[in-house]
Amino acid sequence: MALNESTTEPLWINRLFMTAALVCCLVTLVVGLHAWYTMPSHPDGIVADITINLNSNPVREHCTTCHRDGGAAVVGNTMDGEPGHPDISPHSLENLGCTGCHLGEGMALDTKISHGLAGLGARQILKGVDLQATCYRCHELGPLPGGEKAWEGFRLFRGKACDTCHHITGLHGGVRYGPDLTDIGSFLGLRRIQVTIREPKKDPPGSTMPRFPLSRKQARHISYFLKSRIKDPFYATPMAIKADKVDFPKIEPAPLPKSWPPGQALLTEKRCLACHQFRDKDGRVAPDHSFLGDMRSIDYIGRFLNNPPRVIPGAIMPLIVMTSEEKGSIIEFLSSQAIGPVFRNNSLSDDHSHHERFGPSGDVSRSKQLYMRLCQRCHGAVGDGFGVIQPNLANFPRPFAGNAEFFERISDERVIKSVEQGVPGASMPPFGRLLSQSIRNNLIDLLFRAFVGIDRSKKAPFSPLPSPGLSVVPSKRAARAFKKFCVRCHGITGTGKGAEYLKYLPRPRNLTNRPYVFAIRDQRIARAIYDGSPGTAMPSFRKRISSDELWVLVKRVRALSEGRHPWEANQ
Repeated sequence: MALNESTTEPLWINRLFMTAALVCCLVTLVVGLHAWYTMPSHPDGIVADITINLNSNPVREHCTTCHRDGGAAVVGNTMDGEPGHPDISPHSLENLGCTGCHLGEGMALDTKISHGLAGLGARQILKGVDLQATCYRCHELGPLPGGEKAWEGFRLFRGKACDTCHHITGLHGGVRYGPDLTDIGSFLGLRRIQVTIREPKKDPPGSTMPRFPLSRKQARHISYFLKSRIKDPFYATPMAIKADKVDFPKIEPAPLPKSWPPGQALLTEKRCLACHQFRDKDGRVAPDHSFLGDMRSIDYIGRFLNNPPRVIPGAIMPLIVMTSEEKGSIIEFLSSQAIGPVFRNNSLSDDHSHHERFGPSGDVSRSKQLYMRLCQRCHGAVGDGFGVIQPNLANFPRPFAGNAEFFERISDERVIKSVEQGVPGASMPPFGRLLSQSIRNNLIDLLFRAFVGIDRSKKAPFSPLPSPGLSVVPSKRAARAFKKFCVRCHGITGTGKGAEYLKYLPRPRNLTNRPYVFAIRDQRIARAIYDGSPGTAMPSFRKRISSDELWVLVKRVRALSEGRHPWEANQ
């Protein structure tokens, strides 16, 4: 640029700025005029401002401009309904105003704004029984006349072990696997909180919070308690809040039978049964532990308690805070439950005082009872994979119904092995010690007859896989092939959370699941890439990739999981 050349801004930028400023002014004027002309007029032509104090916090509002004496809204010079407010003694409108209980924006002039803006609904007007959501903003937590439903919400929050993952100032619990809920009521409205409780994966999408079997009423009660959690509760001093010295009342649990061993008592005290099932207690969120001693080794149980996601990658179970002695007691108790299911009066029972193992039998009714007791919790009563705890598992349970193509393509030996030895890196446990070989075989027969809908021996022929090349594959080439074909579903790091992963159920496979990938051969990985995986969104790449690219991707999957086969140890 020449030294004497002008460096001033182009003239059109100044004009654009002026035009934008003028448009903003016009919009502001239109909104203000609209608010002015649509605001209900007061009969006396004045705005009735009042100022109240809540814990020395001055709050101004003019709700009584429209709601004279706390009654229905004034429209013009008429009253829309009967005036007057129900008796709320020992409270009073003069001391509390309206927004202290009902929320809303008390100084707004527009009807919609004054009743609370849309969006997250943090200040939306409350009425009727929903007013209980504000009781514990002023009152310390405890049984409170008129606040029974909010108090029940607190009891449910504790009973369902929500504070195991969520921290709330005053509970002194929660390792913050989930968001801090100390002041959740300052940001979210009741409806938003209720949706999150009942459908956690809906809001926000992909949430790892488990879905608890809560009724609408129970979710509403919990939302009343959570809505009362605000940044500056009126019953506590700022110093106490900052120092985390706002204590909540302790709820004494029901006395436990003295005959229970320490490990069994700890399952209740640590609220494990808020999620898991053990005998007749069932949280309906996580797997059944009634027969865990027949399914898992002491070493497995210990490793899982120490770090659940390391044993089952993607597991959402939090790390439970307990001493080494408590952990040892739980492991000892669960591993001692190597009894197995029993039949009494021709029905499956957990009465351990009279137990007997199954003998060889082809009784279909027993196989059905076995399925309903041991399998339907994950795979669903109709075999579609949508069992009661399916949303909370790291991997979608294999569907049987409508999935004949998948079972035509896998060997009978693989089905038998999955039932006998379980699936590494997944919640599918081994049934080899729990059930005899003949009973396992009868159960598999039932799955094919009742759900898969094909003869167990029917298998589809496969064309051979291309032979792997002998040359060394450059790592950059492997990364390019993975990015081209796999990243949008499996993610750049292979965790199964690519840009499109929420579109599919079952979710894309987590390729960093070392226990799972370590347990399968290269040919099985190649077959899934080459021919796809029926029952999932995994397509066939047979016509889209070359032989070299196929085995490049297999190597890439191995690298992502960092697993090595035992027979590769010396290579």
